[in-house]
Amino acid sequence: MRTLIRNVAAATVDDRLGDIPRTDILIEDGVIREIRPDISAADAEAIDGRDKIAIPGMVDTHRHTWQTALRGILADGNIPDYLRGIRLHMAPLYRADDMYAGNYVGALDALNSGITTIVDYCHNILDPDGAHAAVTGLRDAGIRALYAHGLTPITTNTWSQSRGGSAAGSDPAALATRARLATEIRERYFSTDDQLLRFGIAPQELAIAPVADVAAEFRLARELGARITFHANQVMVRQLFEDVEVLHAHGLLAEDLLLVHCTFNTPREWELLEGSGVTVSVCAETEMQMGMGYPAIAETTAHTPGPSLGIDCVSGNGGDMLSHARLVLQASRYRADEPEYAAMRAPQRMAWTTRDALRWATLNGARAAGVDHLVGSLTPGKRADIVLVDMSGISQVGWNREDPSGAVISQGNAGCIDTVFVDGKVVKRGGALVHVDVRAATDALERSHEHLYEQMGGARSFIPQPPIDIPLYRERA
Repeated sequence: MRTLIRNVAAATVDDRLGDIPRTDILIEDGVIREIRPDISAADAEAIDGRDKIAIPGMVDTHRHTWQTALRGILADGNIPDYLRGIRLHMAPLYRADDMYAGNYVGALDALNSGITTIVDYCHNILDPDGAHAAVTGLRDAGIRALYAHGLTPITTNTWSQSRGGSAAGSDPAALATRARLATEIRERYFSTDDQLLRFGIAPQELAIAPVADVAAEFRLARELGARITFHANQVMVRQLFEDVEVLHAHGLLAEDLLLVHCTFNTPREWELLEGSGVTVSVCAETEMQMGMGYPAIAETTAHTPGPSLGIDCVSGNGGDMLSHARLVLQASRYRADEPEYAAMRAPQRMAWTTRDALRWATLNGARAAGVDHLVGSLTPGKRADIVLVDMSGISQVGWNREDPSGAVISQGNAGCIDTVFVDGKVVKRGGALVHVDVRAATDALERSHEHLYEQMGGARSFIPQPPIDIPLYRERA
């Protein structure tokens, strides 16, 4: 039950410990017991940490994991394409098997990339079987996760006009129906907190539901003791704006709330978030690709406990969090320098550092997911969610051993992830997942992929023609 990582560089994301060029890390009963050089533990399994950097397991605070079988189909898509192709066309075609495969393999993909915790924004709950399958997929993958149970009634309330009700059973549009299922899922899978999975709720977006309905869903979440995650201010259109203002007016802002995007918050809305405890997930690749604005790192830093990072739509982009953190860092640096460019002056100060970026991907993410007391930093006493990044490869050798944070953010990528611990258990070793049958997992996802493509009529039919009308996007502001 003891593991000793020897002679490793550590980017601890712990303000007291900082970056350590060379140290040992002792793991005992799933907990980080000690971090210091020359630990003596003869009975522990030893792992050679030379040429590796230990970092906290990364945290992805916004991922639509169920979309894993549709990887890359939205590579050149924007928000209207996403709504027509994913939310309207593909989502209703999902079976429970597809929900399981997407969440199972999507969670394994996260682990493979050094992401040990995800916030699974599961907003494609068509029926009870699909909900059970989604949670089971996360559980079987062995990841730490906040499962955010979606309350959008997919077949009756969406981004277009009503598509009709369910053919059998209770009306899925009725909150009572959705509340029963959410309660059932909560009681069956999340009865205690001493486990990897935790329960959350993803209410309907204000774009598609009256505020009274959304407020009722917030109340349901809080009655169930669920953390809440919510898309907010991610589109600039005349008919939708100031989501944060609306949430504030109805008394819904609180520290159990994780907002996603906030790219079009007004200055007053940022002020409303101050002191509320609300956190924000920045999903830069999706935001900059899909016409959702510029990643709001500076604003989130100034007005909230600090930004976290989300991979978001795996149907559009990959799951490499190190590369994503580097992109967000450089984009934020550029934006901070823009006033200097406008004045024809050379920037003289570096606004953001690699340590900032690593914190966004780890400790800030853990706080947003409600688990920073457990994980997010290499702090003795916390659970051992640890990632070893191999820096011995031809593209990393020669890295700066005095600055592990700078090395891992500036030079690392998902291909460098050598070893991954979740709660002290090794799930990846020597660059390969070791706790599951990887071939069986990929076969299951391939079957789901083939079924979904067959149902939609092939990739050319991803967005049905003529395009479904989306009143929200008929006229842009």
